[in-house]
Amino acid sequence: MRDIAQFGTVQILDSREIIVGGRPASYATGGSGLPVLFLHGWGLDHRAYRRSLRRLTSRGCRVLAPSLPGFGGTAELPWHLRTIDGYAAWVEQFLRAVGVDQPALVLGHSFGGGVAAKLAYEHPERVRYLVLLNSVGDPRWLLANARRKITTLGWGTLVKPFVDALRPSPEGLATTVMVNRLAIENIARHPLAVLQAGWLALSADLSTEMAALAERELPVLVLWSDHDGVIPLSAFDTFCSTFRTDGQVVHGGHSWLLTNPDVFGEVLDNLVHLENVHEGRRVAADNVAHLRELLAGSTVPRKIASRLLAGVSPLWVLSEAPSVLAADLALCHPRLRPGEVRAVARAIESSNTFRLTVVAADRPGLLADTAATLASEGVSIVAASATTWPEQRLALHSVTVRSATAFDAQRWAVIGSRLRAMATDETPHYPFEPSDHATVTRSGAGAGVASSVVRVTAPDRLGLLSAICRWFADAGVSIEAASVSTVDGTAEDVFLITGDCDIHDLEHQLSGKQPSGAPLAMIGALLRRLRAS
Repeated sequence: MRDIAQFGTVQILDSREIIVGGRPASYATGGSGLPVLFLHGWGLDHRAYRRSLRRLTSRGCRVLAPSLPGFGGTAELPWHLRTIDGYAAWVEQFLRAVGVDQPALVLGHSFGGGVAAKLAYEHPERVRYLVLLNSVGDPRWLLANARRKITTLGWGTLVKPFVDALRPSPEGLATTVMVNRLAIENIARHPLAVLQAGWLALSADLSTEMAALAERELPVLVLWSDHDGVIPLSAFDTFCSTFRTDGQVVHGGHSWLLTNPDVFGEVLDNLVHLENVHEGRRVAADNVAHLRELLAGSTVPRKIASRLLAGVSPLWVLSEAPSVLAADLALCHPRLRPGEVRAVARAIESSNTFRLTVVAADRPGLLADTAATLASEGVSIVAASATTWPEQRLALHSVTVRSATAFDAQRWAVIGSRLRAMATDETPHYPFEPSDHATVTRSGAGAGVASSVVRVTAPDRLGLLSAICRWFADAGVSIEAASVSTVDGTAEDVFLITGDCDIHDLEHQLSGKQPSGAPLAMIGALLRRLRAS
């Protein structure tokens, strides 16, 4: 199987409640795949980070974001447990309550960073990688000046860090208003617990714990911002020195990841990709074993099942539950007749939502043709997955489709007829209207690397998937596997490709913009035609 990470179906973050330590707790969760634990900053709760956390679900992560005790509807800790140790112990109990049984990628912002570091120190089996974002844990910047400030400016200056955390900042007015609203709500609900947590954050000294984590060689990424008015860059320097890492500084204030979720997703992209590779290998192997068991009870001969499973991509294996994928694989037997296109539709939630599985002889542009055929019928693709077996020239596409018009026998007959026509020289096309907000990124590419992952984020509209796949086909690029999904009108499409291409050109095509060199290229082409004539 390919050495590729899992980029599963994007899911909306759901707010849920659970009992932790005998008391109610609130948390957000969404996505599937690599377990990611996110711990929020002081005064806030999981609601503040929804836009940023969605960037992780779109990258194949199962996100778990609890509201820490005393925040966001989670019951406060008993008085004697309101310590960094107490919060870390609560987080470990939370992980057990939600059923996480493997090490997680743990991210902590501000106060949550201190709790995350303590969790890694006390429970090393829980943390596979630690990410500290503008984290507390180095109190020297506060304590060194505390006596002078009290003497010269009065006790009120000790409240300044709280005021700085809530005042307008480079994050902008909207973020400031949201931060203030959540902080006021949390303080009103549990005033003493929230204020105690604040002073705990300001005075937390985790130098011993962090030195121990460095000795254990725990992978750590330190992220900071250049205009943090709460915790200065000197703390960033301390953490980088302790963990012997360069870290990374981005533009913004203390809560930069709230207003710049795209930057948050970008700086974590490589880390999540690499961690997903390791996690994908493990989960994909388990899923393939499950698929083998399911197919053993089907009409697919064991030898054919083994051949099919030997060639599937983890990107496809992790796109759906094994029971769903086993039903799709069963369509690959018996062998396709020349020119045959095999398709089956299964109802999902309502009469207007179906999972349509298509098996056909693989060729360049096949997925583009499938998408164009469905778009021409006014059918919207809300999710899709695909895998191919190049040596067998076989392709399997599964799309979740929805339509404002009900599907009846006559309409399915028309769609089936058009899908079968794809086996001929007839190539369907659907006009696509570009958007101003398409972004395209690529990872895993490099010298000696046969395959790479291309991620496309754009407003969803009819013809988008067809336009992307058509561009790949025209560029001579093969799509080995794909995972496509749409959330809140935004398409998050991921493709495992073989071949080299200019993703900036694809982004320009989807955005309706010409590359910077396009006018000169057009003039050059015109001059060449004039000289030839």
